[in-house]
Order: sequence, then structure tokens, then C-alpha cells
Amino acid sequence: MSAFCICLGGGSIYLPVVALKEIAAEFGDRRSVPSLAYLLGFFSMGVGGVVMGWLADRTSPRVPLLIAGVSIVAGGFLASSGGELALYAGYALPLGFLGNAATFTPAMNNIQGWFERRRSTAVSIISAGPAISGFIWPQVYRWLLPDVGWRQMLVIYGVIAGTLLFACAFYVRAAPVVRAHGRRLPEDLSVLPMPSLTLMGLLSAAGFCCCVAMAMPFVHMVAFCGDLGFSAARGAEAVSLILAAAIASVFAMGRLSDYIGPLRVSILCSLIQIASLVGFVVVDNLLGIYTLSAILGIPYIAIVQGYALILRQLYGPTIAGWRLGVIMLFAMGGMAVGGWMGGAIFDATLSYRAAFQAALAFNILNLMLLGTLFVIQRRRLYLQVRP
Repeated sequence: MSAFCICLGGGSIYLPVVALKEIAAEFGDRRSVPSLAYLLGFFSMGVGGVVMGWLADRTSPRVPLLIAGVSIVAGGFLASSGGELALYAGYALPLGFLGNAATFTPAMNNIQGWFERRRSTAVSIISAGPAISGFIWPQVYRWLLPDVGWRQMLVIYGVIAGTLLFACAFYVRAAPVVRAHGRRLPEDLSVLPMPSLTLMGLLSAAGFCCCVAMAMPFVHMVAFCGDLGFSAARGAEAVSLILAAAIASVFAMGRLSDYIGPLRVSILCSLIQIASLVGFVVVDNLLGIYTLSAILGIPYIAIVQGYALILRQLYGPTIAGWRLGVIMLFAMGGMAVGGWMGGAIFDATLSYRAAFQAALAFNILNLMLLGTLFVIQRRRLYLQVRP
């Protein structure tokens, strides 16, 4: 049920991806306009995730979901009602900060309190929510957009998703450990491999960099395919292929985390993403785009899932809900900046090649940060077992 709520809450963010050219056409053919709406939606989701994680800790994960249901209905009407300002305001506040943000972070924190054994599988189910959302909603948009336009599509999305989300919220409960104590127990920071502030900064920076790199090809896939002479339908198929691969891989990566640890899996995902971005710099045919999209989909959700599992492994069962919210803030900020940066670089160069090269640079930095944490953690374990 939590995964279904995430699927509902995340649908709005994919409309600027599928309808990028249609939205841009109404605003002087500037692709930076839908890219900025995408940026605001993701960044607001990140900021709201911290607040909603804190709120869920003190009330119940049901409360943020109820807020999200009402907000998404309002957001669909607001974002479609006028010019650039209405579009930006709708994506920033009701659809992002109060809507999408209230689903993922509270649900991810809550579900880890329900499971000790097979926690990775449970987290994988939750993590698949955004990928399922991104697989289904672009197809819905592609089907309806030619007939209703992007404005009416936003209203339809808001009414359907918001109403269902409000109803489903009543089936989500707080984890047993939270209900038993009435609140989370204090954290034990003595077990960390480095100071907590440093660790949070490192993981936040890693999340930002990997998501900047991910967003550039993902957000601009439909437009990129169009520039190469392929129809928008082919671009939408490539987006769906990314998310279909993400759904298939997230469970495999979750199970792999049980055997080799979530940090190693995150490093593996970073390497896979680098390989796909190298390909996007040079690809110019449809088969290559489909192949690279499938490769890019492997780490799309799994690398973010890895951050949640790394936090839980390092901080233990008493981890505060806002910590994942902070990591998600930087990760969603990365998706936002990456989506906007891709449009801005295209507007400046009239090509996506430089954007994909920039994405590759960010991904290499992500690998360096995760590698630093891995080396520090291994050294700490070595010193603990050394006689």
C-alpha cells in the first residue's frame, strides 16, 4: 500500500518529461521552462521530505499521506491554471513540498521499522514505487496528451491521484516499535565510522551528484530522441524502458545488498551509470538509445535505495526519520538541478552532448565519494579486529 501511495504521489513529476516540447511551445519555445518546473518539483519534494519525515515521526505516516491527497488535487488545478508563475507555484508547493514529499520518505522510514529479516526486500518494494509511477504515468500522458493537452492532463492527474491517495492513507500504520514506545528511541552515534555531521555531508553530496547525472538523460530523453529524428512515442518508450529496468533490478540489488552490503551495491550502481552515460555522449540510433536506457535503469532506483539501507546499517534501528529526508533532499535537489541544467545547456549549445558530458563528470564525483566512505569503513573495521 505504501508503494502504491508513492506511485500515485510521484506522477506529476513525469509530465514535464513527456510534454516538454508542448509546454515549452506555450512559453516562447524555451525548454528551460518545463525543466525549471521539474526542478522545483523535485527540489520541493526533497525539502518537504525532511519536514514530512519529522512530522511522521511525531504523529504517524498516515498524516503526511492525508495532507498529500488534498494537496495533489489542489496542485493539479494550480499548475494548469495560468502562466509560468502558476506552473512553478503548483509544482513547488502542493505537488512537490506537500504532495510527492509526503509519500516516499515517511514510507521508507516507516517500512524499515516493520522488518528485521528481509528488510532489503521490503525496502525494494517501497523503492519500486517511483519506478512504477514513472513506468505507468508517461504511458497515460502519451495516450491522453494529444486529445486533452498538458493543462487538462494535470487536472485529471490531480483529481485521480489525490483522491486515491487520500483514501489509501487510512490503510497505512506506524511501525510496531514506534507504536509500542510512542516515539523513536535516542540514536547511538558512537558506532559510526566518522562524525555524524561528516557522514551526512558525504552521503548527501553523493546523492546529489548521482542524481544530477541521472536526471540529464532521463528528463530530456523525449526531446533528445526528437532531435535525432525519432518520434515522441519512441522517447516515451525509452523513458518507460528506464523505469521497467529499474523495477526489475531494484529487487535484485536489494537481495544483493543482503550478501555484499548496501555500500558495495551503491558503488556497483555508480559504475553502471557511468557506463550508460559514456554511451549517451556518442549514441545516435534508436537501438543504442533503447540499450543505454535499459542500462541506465539498473541503478535508477537501486542507488537511492542503497542510501536508505546504508543509513539504517550505520545508525541502527533508532535512526531519526529526518536523516533519510536530508539525504533525499540532496538527491531530489540533484534530480532537479540535473533536469534544469540539461535544458540550460541545450539552450546554450543547441546540443545535448555537452549536457551528457557534464552528467558523466558528476557521476565520477559520486563514485569518488562512495569510494571514500568504503575505504574509511573498511579501515575502521580493520582497526577493530586488529589484535
